[in-house]
Amino acid sequence: MARWRQVGIVVAVCTASILSIAAVLQFLAPGVSFEIRDSIAEWFSGGRGRTYRIALGAPTGSYYHMGVVLNQHLEATAGYELELVTTAGVPENVNALLDRDRGIHLATVDSSSDEATRANGLYGLARVGRQYLQVIVPNDSAVHDVRELAGPVNPGVRETDQASTLGERVLEYYGLTPPGGGASETGVSIVRPTSAGVLRDFEAGHMLAATRTQSLRSDLIQTVLNDGNYRLVPIRDHVALAQALPGTEPDFIPAGVYGPKRQIPPEPVPTIAVSSLLVARGDLPGRVVRDILRVVYDPRFARDLQYPLTEETGRKVGELRLHPAAELYYRRNDLVTSDWIGRCTFLAWIVGTVVAVSQFVVRFRQGERRKARRRLLALELDKLATIRRRIDEGPSLPEAQALVREADDLLCRAEHDAAAELLGIEGIQSLRSLHAVCWRALQQLGV
Repeated sequence: MARWRQVGIVVAVCTASILSIAAVLQFLAPGVSFEIRDSIAEWFSGGRGRTYRIALGAPTGSYYHMGVVLNQHLEATAGYELELVTTAGVPENVNALLDRDRGIHLATVDSSSDEATRANGLYGLARVGRQYLQVIVPNDSAVHDVRELAGPVNPGVRETDQASTLGERVLEYYGLTPPGGGASETGVSIVRPTSAGVLRDFEAGHMLAATRTQSLRSDLIQTVLNDGNYRLVPIRDHVALAQALPGTEPDFIPAGVYGPKRQIPPEPVPTIAVSSLLVARGDLPGRVVRDILRVVYDPRFARDLQYPLTEETGRKVGELRLHPAAELYYRRNDLVTSDWIGRCTFLAWIVGTVVAVSQFVVRFRQGERRKARRRLLALELDKLATIRRRIDEGPSLPEAQALVREADDLLCRAEHDAAAELLGIEGIQSLRSLHAVCWRALQQLGV
């Protein structure tokens, strides 16, 4: 039974120590605490060997290109790749990420996505690029401003139950289409692309204009403008438009980025731009987040993506919250902050208070113990003094012997009290001395 009691004490002490260390780590080093908890959770969930999936959009889009480049560098640095999943665009990316049955762990969205900002359980990892709204028309089109668009316009791909694309929102802003799309009094009608592709749709008259939100290096835009038969339409009041559409910014498409001999556009084209964001579910392991961010901020990744990436700009993910692992990654090189100093000061105050209280309690108990010893010693000495006085009064021999036996019993109890530390060394010595005096008094009676 005693053995099991010792085992229980050891287990209780170890458990209390682990909990105390965990509490201190969570308070002083939340990064270390998160990594430990995250590693344990990933281990028990069996996620170590899992292939994580990322929703990217169409294979011809800039998001998919970014995914391909990301996989190349992940394979080289971390030894694994993500599974690239094609979708119909940003709205489906968000829905796929939130639908756990589809098994999507990461996705790409843009900063103007209402679905992403409203979604619960969606976290930002990094800003990985910039995309521009590009309005494309044939060279012989009479359209020279976005307000002049008419006829069938293809504003991008989306499912019927999904939110409007950025191109549709621009058309609605200018009153070219009613909310939700469809025909309007201006003559603009919304059409969706066919499987033939953008160029074939233009040639077949399926559409007279198209809008796409793509990066400057997009293969889709390069292919459309490569033969020089199409051009970009400016949005001249792009500043006002960006203020009206959350998540967008006014910008320019530089001159000479497309077409034969890089002659399209001949001058900078005003438009609006959105930030490309890499997002993830909250249960994505911190290990994967760190691997991805190390790749994203590797200069070779930025070179292959042809977009400058820095941690200072990459951590700005709009209205989204950063994934906990991403937040710790960005803060790993921060200097000592006032928050950390405050935490250390508070912990030092707690430790000092505990030490002071402990010392007070120990000294108080020591004082109380000394008082108890003095009271007990005074009582025992008084009893021995009474015995001696009665012996000195000259009683009969049997009475004197009985008094000495009483003194012996009293000294015996005192020795036990001394062993139990109820009496101090000096106290027991005093009792022994007075006991000896009692014996000498008995001897003087002629015993």
